[in-house]
Amino acid sequence: MNLQAITVTNLIGVTILVVLLISSYLVRQRRQLSDRVFSAMIGITIAACIGETASFWIDGKAFAGARTLSAVISTALFAMNITLSFMWCVYVDLRLYKQKSRLKKYYLRLAIPSAALILALIPNLKFGYLFSIDENNVYHRQPLGYIYFFSVFLYLGLSVVVRYRYYKGSQKAKFFPIWMFIAPIIIGSTIQLFFYGISLVWCSIAIALAGTYMSLQNELSYIDPLTKLYNRNYLDHILSDIASRGAHVGGIMIDIDFFKSINDMYGHSTGDKALINAAEIIRSAKPAKSVAVRFAGDEFIIVSEAENEFELLNIEKSIRNHLSRFNAEDRADYQLSFSIGKSLFGDDSTIDRFLSEMDDNMYSEKRKKHCRSTA
Repeated sequence: MNLQAITVTNLIGVTILVVLLISSYLVRQRRQLSDRVFSAMIGITIAACIGETASFWIDGKAFAGARTLSAVISTALFAMNITLSFMWCVYVDLRLYKQKSRLKKYYLRLAIPSAALILALIPNLKFGYLFSIDENNVYHRQPLGYIYFFSVFLYLGLSVVVRYRYYKGSQKAKFFPIWMFIAPIIIGSTIQLFFYGISLVWCSIAIALAGTYMSLQNELSYIDPLTKLYNRNYLDHILSDIASRGAHVGGIMIDIDFFKSINDMYGHSTGDKALINAAEIIRSAKPAKSVAVRFAGDEFIIVSEAENEFELLNIEKSIRNHLSRFNAEDRADYQLSFSIGKSLFGDDSTIDRFLSEMDDNMYSEKRKKHCRSTA
């Protein structure tokens, strides 16, 4: 057991997390519950890195209260391990669904196993069935202690299921980097599981949290904060990729008719709701293998795998059907209307021509509507 290596490893973990904690506070503009859960996870991991280092330094040492201190630290590390894995599930759910009501509905029950495992640590201080500290103050892991490792893996697996179900029932952008968190933990935990004396778990979690945080910043650069669709930056990215591959795709540009009138009549807050409603209509109507983008203020673009006008026409029909259903439901004080333009990207196309053709076709329809409204 190399105490210096263990100390340096956990010190690196603490340093990463302190920098991450400072950065997250500087970047965040809103303190949502998911943000607070993430900060709590960082705090727990910092405490665990420090606690684990202390446990290795104390192990085998003889001084007043050493055995008690070692038992308390080891108990806390077991508790933090299972607590963190449960909190990760909560964080994934909050980050994806953004519904606090789901916590009471699902996670109160899911907290029962972790609570039971934490409570089981109390009698362990006397009976030593999870881990024991011998008379020489040396830590010994017991076979039942492996239940905690497997429970961590179960909670991590549950978070994968939550993410899968969310994206299966949603066509939102898939920017939640769950494997960025899970992979380092699985690697670190597996190594430490079989080789006691190696300290990798908590530093692995520090790396996982940092990787998750950095990956989630893609939301700031590629996701429109209002509509939650992709933004212009992401459109530029995928169009460059399409052009470089010479792929054949179809594009549909959608503009909200008389959007300025909605803003002027009902205010900008209602205008924002109209944009959100339009985005929901487009997201629901578009094919699964397509990308919806908020292109400009009240303009949206769908890039799909459509290779002919007939396929584009079917997408347009789907959009108009969803739009008609929205208006028929009287969900808002306003009625939405779309002007739509289509174009195909082929062998001889350029990105500028692809966008211009969509734009021209869309404005051709828009001008006709405005002429009728002023006639």
